Amino acid sequence: MNTREDFDKFDKYHKNKYNLFFHVICGFCFMTSLFLLTNDLMLIIYALLLFLTIGDLKVPSFIFIVLFTMINLLRNYDFSTKTKLLSFLTFYFLPDLSHYLTNEPTMLNISDITPLSVFTNILYLLPFSITCLFKSS
Repeated sequence: MNTREDFDKFDKYHKNKYNLFFHVICGFCFMTSLFLLTNDLMLIIYALLLFLTIGDLKVPSFIFIVLFTMINLLRNYDFSTKTKLLSFLTFYFLPDLSHYLTNEPTMLNISDITPLSVFTNILYLLPFSITCLFKSS
C-alpha cells in the first residue's frame, strides 16, 4: 500500500468541494459505525496508522478527536449489531452516489476492486477526503 500513490489517484477524481464535504460526513459516519462494532483498541490502532502514514498531523488529529467524540456520544444508545452494520454499509457506499449528483467522475471500477483496495478505501477515504477538502478551500 502506497498512501501517496493512493492519494494522488483519489485526488484526481475529487475536485468538487460539495462532493468532498459529503465524503467527509459519510466517512465520519461509517467509521463511527465501524468502531462501534469493534472495541476501543481498534480506534487507537487506526489513529496510530494515520499518524504514521499521513504527513500532515492536523488531519489525523482532527479525525481522532471527531471520531472519539462521536463514538462516545453514540455509545449511550443501545444500537443493535445489525443497525451498526447497516449504518456502516450505507454510509460506506453513499459517497459514490454523490459523484453522480455533482457530475464528478467516480473512481469506482468494479473490475479493479480487490480486498486491498476495499481495505485502503475504508481506512483512507476519510483522511483523503479531508486533505482534498482543505486543499480546495
